[in-house]
Amino acid sequence: MKFQPDPRVDEGGGAEIPDFGSSPSVMKILSGALDAIAAKGASRLSMSDIVGASGVSRGTLYRYFSNKEEVLAAVAEFVCVGFEAGIMEAADGVDDPLERFRSVMIFYSRYTNEHSPDRIFEVEPRFHLEFFRSRFGRYKAAVSAALDPVFGHFEALLGAPIDRDAFIEALVRLQLSTLLVPADANWTRTWNESPRNIEQWVLRFAGKHA
Repeated sequence: MKFQPDPRVDEGGGAEIPDFGSSPSVMKILSGALDAIAAKGASRLSMSDIVGASGVSRGTLYRYFSNKEEVLAAVAEFVCVGFEAGIMEAADGVDDPLERFRSVMIFYSRYTNEHSPDRIFEVEPRFHLEFFRSRFGRYKAAVSAALDPVFGHFEALLGAPIDRDAFIEALVRLQLSTLLVPADANWTRTWNESPRNIEQWVLRFAGKHA
């Protein structure tokens, strides 16, 4: 029986999302595989490497996955689902638009730093490029859903609609750029302070056009 996690329906009406928490063994396998990919890259990765990094038996690994390709596909989905869930958790229950914006931005920056291995594109560029390209739209959708009330706040101040898609795409592309040129303390501070700065720009612009 191969890996078929219990599905759960996205509350936003999207596609079914695998529930990776349904099997502790699968979680160990995927976490171990991530470590092994960071160390060796995807192309050189073997099922034996995954066994060694995850601490599960070979029998347990093959109970869920037939080959390395299935593991890599599940790893990519595991990372993406983790981002989608995490960014909504960062925004959930934060009613103040500016605080919600700040919480989402801080989470995004921290998640990128914590879940991106060193030398990510030097070790295995093809695997990571394919991951980001194939899931770019999902990253945008997750950030957009988390920031929806923030856009409503800014649009109310301006009295006009904002190009939400362009704004979100700029944020996602900016954060992805830190995988090529790692963020230093100055950039992280600028990123984390951007909600307040953007609100100030909006207020100044709204005042000039009142």
